[in-house]
Amino acid sequence: MIYILAGIAKSGKSLIANEILKTYQIRIISTDWIMMMLHYGNKDLNIDINRSDKSVSHMIEPYIEGLIKSLIEFKKDVLIEGVHIQPEFASVLQNRYPGLIHIVFLGYKNINLDIKKQELKINAKFIDNPWYINYNEEELSKLIHYLIKESDDLEKTCLKFKQTYIEVHNIINDKVNIINVLLKGKHPIA
Repeated sequence: MIYILAGIAKSGKSLIANEILKTYQIRIISTDWIMMMLHYGNKDLNIDINRSDKSVSHMIEPYIEGLIKSLIEFKKDVLIEGVHIQPEFASVLQNRYPGLIHIVFLGYKNINLDIKKQELKINAKFIDNPWYINYNEEELSKLIHYLIKESDDLEKTCLKFKQTYIEVHNIINDKVNIINVLLKGKHPIA
């Protein structure tokens, strides 16, 4: 089974992925790694890692699908996590590989700004690249407002393409539910 945990940056995907690895030993592949591999490995692709997540997503879709096709052929259970899978592409994947892919999108359109700031600061030590850690309060607020707007757009797009969207209020409290929805009860945790 291919599990995909996608959604907005800083929504808790890496934290959830690491919990799944630790608890179920399901391997993880980050779409960030795929993006960086293509960026550094083939300059002719012109993958600009500083462009929006949506723009980069469209550029790396064929490579993600090739990876997924290979994993399915080799019957590997893998969790792919990251911001580089959009709901329209998720729908395409589920239609091409029916019953073989479970996908959940995370966002936080209703989060309190101050709570999210604290969460980002506290959880920075649990992620590979906390690039925002040196932001001042104004920059961090601006980032969160942008990501809240992106979350609202993501939820609407998920509805359009019949994808599962989970609104994250507190990643620690929401963790069990997110894992159970993603794994569809195959590996329930309490």
